[in-house]
Amino acid sequence: MTNVRVRIAPSPSGFLHIGTAKIALMNWLFAKQQGGAFVLRLEDTDAERTDETFVQAMCDGFKWLGIDWDEGPPFGGEAERGALGPYRQSERIARHQAAAQRLVESGKAFPCFCTKEDRERDAAAQPENKGRARYSGRCRNLTADEIAARSDVPHVIRFKVPEGRTLVHDLVQGDVESQNAEFDDFVILKPNGDPIFHLAVVVDDGDMEITHVIRGDDHLTNTFKHVMLFEALGYNLPAFAHLPMVLDDKGKKFSKRLHGANVLDWRDDGFLPETMLNYVALLGWSPGDDRELFTREELLEAFSIERLGKSPAKFDLKKLQWLNGQHIRMLAPEEVLARVLPILKDAGIDTSQKSDEWLTKMVSICQEKLATLNDIVQFCDFFFAPPTEFEEKGVKKQWRKEGAAGRLEEIRGVLESVEPWGVEALHDALETLAEQSEVGMGQFIHPTRLALTGKTVGPGLFELAELLGREECVARVARALEYVEGLD
Repeated sequence: MTNVRVRIAPSPSGFLHIGTAKIALMNWLFAKQQGGAFVLRLEDTDAERTDETFVQAMCDGFKWLGIDWDEGPPFGGEAERGALGPYRQSERIARHQAAAQRLVESGKAFPCFCTKEDRERDAAAQPENKGRARYSGRCRNLTADEIAARSDVPHVIRFKVPEGRTLVHDLVQGDVESQNAEFDDFVILKPNGDPIFHLAVVVDDGDMEITHVIRGDDHLTNTFKHVMLFEALGYNLPAFAHLPMVLDDKGKKFSKRLHGANVLDWRDDGFLPETMLNYVALLGWSPGDDRELFTREELLEAFSIERLGKSPAKFDLKKLQWLNGQHIRMLAPEEVLARVLPILKDAGIDTSQKSDEWLTKMVSICQEKLATLNDIVQFCDFFFAPPTEFEEKGVKKQWRKEGAAGRLEEIRGVLESVEPWGVEALHDALETLAEQSEVGMGQFIHPTRLALTGKTVGPGLFELAELLGREECVARVARALEYVEGLD
């Protein structure tokens, strides 16, 4: 195979959309697996829509996901790299204009002087097209003298669509064919000299020696025009692969207005970038078996362009949450701690009085419970301050019943006397108490958890009690006992 060169060419007119991330990931995986180059190019010729804030947001999204580029523009504080730039389309307009001029000189494009009034007359003469008139070809065969006589008149450049048909060998969609007669002679250069997307993207792909164009299937119909332009300009024709869009949980196009359309929404919601790489890959690619959990390295090893999916995938939040929990549990506790410390700080929890060893142990006993990193707050806030209130469902079930105060007295006695202070001794002491009382162990575990944490669900009771320490546990049970004695 020729040295693989692929690209992602987003328009910096918004955040990094989940659909764009999917296309970028498929290109990146293919390039890395084939030892090729992944090119980042910004299609920023639409000055009204381009915003440097969005440029930075897009960069932040790629960096968070870990999708790095081999060639690209100055982007997010990084210098331009690559020998085939510039990599911002707005800096390549002279190249686009020169390509349009080459097409004119070779008779494959022509200046069109048709006015708005001309187009309106054409539309009126074609009522069957409901106002979307086909180009009349009025300027297609103007002589050199006729063109020269109008040289100072504003005009566009149109590509002269050749006769025949255009066949696209798509790696995902299969062979797709169109009769060229279905296309008008389309505009490639505006009156002010700015290129139309079709010309710019082909010139840029040709100049940058792109071998594979992997993009959304919303561009499939554009590809017929692009193939014509590639051939007319003499560039090597890349292979094409058009992927279906990402659908929301209702089966509709993932709207930019939905939470989660912005890739960084998932970062803010406590999802790991490893999870998102894994999940987004599964939105467009199948490993060929039932496996769903992949690390970055495993994706690179397993990925195959032949297994790109033809059908659109529906976003499944429950599956994403499950994957995230799995990836969290694959991390070392020290790594989880590093990732949750900023979250704890933002939640107003001061961890500065605890040692790294203590904090790592705290994270390790919470890790199995986390669906997102943000869940750490609800699973560990009681470590840093005693509960000021208790979950009502726990109070109703554990403490609003006969003998509740007596049970707490017995629990306090065990906590005061158990030796040594640790997980096994605490477990054995409560187990013995339950046997002596001839009740299930849960009759002591659940009220103890409620007293220590204020909650009915959390990390392992004996592990959290060990971390809280004897003095703190005894004090919390004592406060719980006062609370129970004060219940109506």
